[in-house]
Amino acid sequence: MWWFDRGNIQAAHDAGFDGSGVKVAVIDSQINPDVIGLRGADVTVREPSYCFDASGSPYPTVSTDYVAASHATNVVSMIVGTGEAPPGGAPVKGVAPGVELLFYTAPVLDGVVDEDGDDAECLQENGTSFAEDGREGLDHAISDAIADGADIISISSGGTDASKSLAEAYANDVVVVAGMGNDDGIDVLPAALNGVVAVQAFGEDGKIQNGQYGKPNESDYVVTAGPGVRLLLQGTSDSWDAQELGSGTSFATPIVAGMLAVVKQKYPEATAGQLIQSLIHNTGTKGEHEPEWNPGTGYGAASLTGMLAVDPTKYPDVNPIFDADDPNASPSQRTVDEAKAALGDGDSTASPTTEPGAAEPPTGASAMVPWLIGGGVVLALLIIGGIILAIVLTRSSRRKTTEQGGNHGR
Repeated sequence: MWWFDRGNIQAAHDAGFDGSGVKVAVIDSQINPDVIGLRGADVTVREPSYCFDASGSPYPTVSTDYVAASHATNVVSMIVGTGEAPPGGAPVKGVAPGVELLFYTAPVLDGVVDEDGDDAECLQENGTSFAEDGREGLDHAISDAIADGADIISISSGGTDASKSLAEAYANDVVVVAGMGNDDGIDVLPAALNGVVAVQAFGEDGKIQNGQYGKPNESDYVVTAGPGVRLLLQGTSDSWDAQELGSGTSFATPIVAGMLAVVKQKYPEATAGQLIQSLIHNTGTKGEHEPEWNPGTGYGAASLTGMLAVDPTKYPDVNPIFDADDPNASPSQRTVDEAKAALGDGDSTASPTTEPGAAEPPTGASAMVPWLIGGGVVLALLIIGGIILAIVLTRSSRRKTTEQGGNHGR
């Protein structure tokens, strides 16, 4: 796996840092936890799913159907894959195989059909839409992941707001990582929401992926980039023991989440805000630096080596990508404060106050990513406008068209 080798992931594992002691929640479609590469991994599957059919019967979380379960199965493998390979196949090993992974199915039912043969809709138990009570299935999954003690939540699907539960996550000092859209100029929820680590995908050549129209997949909301182009996946439509290559932010997202889990293991006192600070201060191959943003890779390629080298508790205990000044932000500072107060503590330390005069991100940057090759460097410089951002940054002006969609991968 090119990304595993170039990211020096095995070196981190050999040093004893594999995410042990950290809880990562993944919210996705149905999963096949018995696939080779996940057997023996510490995966707790929440049954049933948050999706019900019109009669009130829950759809299962576990499935052996390839169309229904391939997306989530491979997303989870990027974090906790054991490296066990099928006969004649290659190993798929996760970036943080030592974590305790909590899995929840909501709100996407890929490849699942109802009794009429139509694409299944994720409904509430009473047969009504989740939107009718203002909370989507994703909201409920995020809330349960928080209650179950998740340190990091990874979401590789889109389509719902989830602002209420995001405020709850920030109040509880939880990092939320989500995949941005795979097409230029089209942003999806929840990745485009306030304070979320929105992840871009790049390939072995250091370039971000192209959208369906051949344009680089740039975004106003991207925070970081992770390996996500031509990754080895387990299972095909023919057999779960077969393998294929796949691409998308869906697979880059759990890799970034897994990196943060490994860093959390080494620096357990680091808060959610400090982990995100470390992420944007230690991207690429240039070591610790002031954050610089561009619409291709955000603050740059996530670097496990870079983050492990710097104690994140040196950074301010604020989420640097959360806009606290915009009352219309989703979620807003007010909703985070309310969620914090509900915990019996009015101190909303989990979210920041944006520094006055924080610089706006430059525009027109290149989409090349610096990436490690063994001990050397592929020099693919980000052409930035020379603007150095303040430690606490704002995303409020980075708005394009936001659309609701399904899973991002492939």
